[in-house]
Amino acid sequence: MSMHKTLTAAGLAVLVLIGTPASVFAWGDGGHRMVGEAALRALPASMPAFLRSPAAILDVGEYSREPDLWRGSGVVHDAERDPAHFITLADDGLTLAGVTLENLPATRSDYEAALRARGIVPAKAGYLPYSTLDAWQQIAKDMAYWRVISLAESRETDPARRAWLAAMRLRRENLMLRDIGLLSHYVGDATQPMHLSLHSNGWGDYPNPAGFTTAAIHWPIEGVYTRDHVTAEAVQSKMSAYTACDTTQATCIARRLMRNFAQLEPLYRLEKAGGFKGADPRGPAFLTGLLARGASDLRDDLVDAWTQSVSVGVGHEQVPCADLLSGHVDLYALLYGDS
Repeated sequence: MSMHKTLTAAGLAVLVLIGTPASVFAWGDGGHRMVGEAALRALPASMPAFLRSPAAILDVGEYSREPDLWRGSGVVHDAERDPAHFITLADDGLTLAGVTLENLPATRSDYEAALRARGIVPAKAGYLPYSTLDAWQQIAKDMAYWRVISLAESRETDPARRAWLAAMRLRRENLMLRDIGLLSHYVGDATQPMHLSLHSNGWGDYPNPAGFTTAAIHWPIEGVYTRDHVTAEAVQSKMSAYTACDTTQATCIARRLMRNFAQLEPLYRLEKAGGFKGADPRGPAFLTGLLARGASDLRDDLVDAWTQSVSVGVGHEQVPCADLLSGHVDLYALLYGDS
């Protein structure tokens, strides 16, 4: 192994063949709850009222834990889903496919093909950007359907049809809350910088000129330590103001991941300095900042999904939501289906 100060994507590609993937844990139950609940509490009044209700906030907090609760379901299940929690970047910020996050292939399938072409097992590389975008696109679809269902319910005069539409709306709301919880989980995972690097649980057997710890620090920091030292109130208070995504959602996700990746060495420096021991205030402040970024990102994602949902297709014909909201189509017929 070449002992360069920076581990490049090419060198990391070799190492990952003999290494192990990142831990699928990110934060603990409390950390993931904080991200989901804080984001919903920060939603603007322009969002659907049901999303801002106390019940919805609690539901999303619990659903935010769900992908971690799935672990151990079986070989096929775990092999497919565990890599969704992380992506391995080299010290130069390149993916194991040799490209930047902003230049990832359009689909996960294409990304995995690029990894295999370099002799890398995709499961060891992770696919967090794709799981995040997948969850966001699902929520935008949920919101498009909710808009159309709600309008159809308000217009319908037939009691039986109106009752069916009301039940459909409630089902869509329940689905949306679960889907928001899944997005919350992956957005939370992304704010843990060890989920974005091969240095996922101690620095590992790699060039280490700064003398960072090689101990297994991943879970001790984000689990019990976070539970005991970070509060929901502190996370809520550190959230930033809403910032709209001004480009494609994939690009915004990539830029956030790189912003979070930049916190990897600060985390290891803080650990080396004793910031996560005793009553040192630096550790809680650092972790509160990471979780607040996650909550802010999730809030921004939900507002953007709501805004963009008007252009999402609905029904078998994928009619743009905006066209259905402004036209005079029989919405009940479109939603009930003819097959």
